[in-house]
Amino acid sequence: MKRLGYGFLMIVAAGLAWLGTSWAAETPLSLELANAKIEISTFYDGTTLDVTGTLPAEADAVIQVSGPKKDVHLKQKGKVAGFLWMNKYDVSLENTPAVYMVYTPTGAKEKFLNPELGVGYKALVNGIAIEPESADKEFIFGEYVKLMEEAGVYAVNEGTIKYGAVNNGVKSFSATLTIPSLMSAGDYTVEALAVDNGTVTGRSSKKLTLELVGLPASISKMAYGKPLLFGIMAVVIAIATGLIIGVIFKGGGGAH
Repeated sequence: MKRLGYGFLMIVAAGLAWLGTSWAAETPLSLELANAKIEISTFYDGTTLDVTGTLPAEADAVIQVSGPKKDVHLKQKGKVAGFLWMNKYDVSLENTPAVYMVYTPTGAKEKFLNPELGVGYKALVNGIAIEPESADKEFIFGEYVKLMEEAGVYAVNEGTIKYGAVNNGVKSFSATLTIPSLMSAGDYTVEALAVDNGTVTGRSSKKLTLELVGLPASISKMAYGKPLLFGIMAVVIAIATGLIIGVIFKGGGGAH
């Protein structure tokens, strides 16, 4: 009877261990933002945002920040008559995110920036239509990315995701996202991916909102709601500024 009871306990213990392992393996990816709304006030100059989450211990986390989508119109320059650099024709990039930033753990770049995972610039360009069709899509998008990187709204940030200790087959992750000053008011998507052996095994996303407040909000409201009044005020301010500058230079003896 004792042997039977002991055997039963062993079976129960094994079952609990299996359930624990199974639960850990099926633990969904979680993602939390320290702040889901960022206010853009008069002296706003960009900020940072802390994100945290959990995922299965064997997986890696990758974070993407993107949106909103828009159509971009550019001029492509080229040589005319063999030596003059001029605008040759218009180029349009349709369905292009205004912001695209990637955050990855430390590791081989190709491990995470993979079109098959839907991560990185090579994956991004697949969803963008570039007109005219005869244009060099790879070159044009590459030049556009350079411009956006200089503005700080496109970026690949390697080694920026940190992991916590493993507990019951689950580990935590954290990262500090950069929110540049040129990231305009609107809704953005912060998405975390769990990547295991070259496969995305989980996704979790949160909405991040940048909102105008104070004077910037009043100016924006006036510009869109009362464009005539806004235009008159802009002219008055420009004239007043010119008069003030004129008085300052005149008081200083003027230019020689």
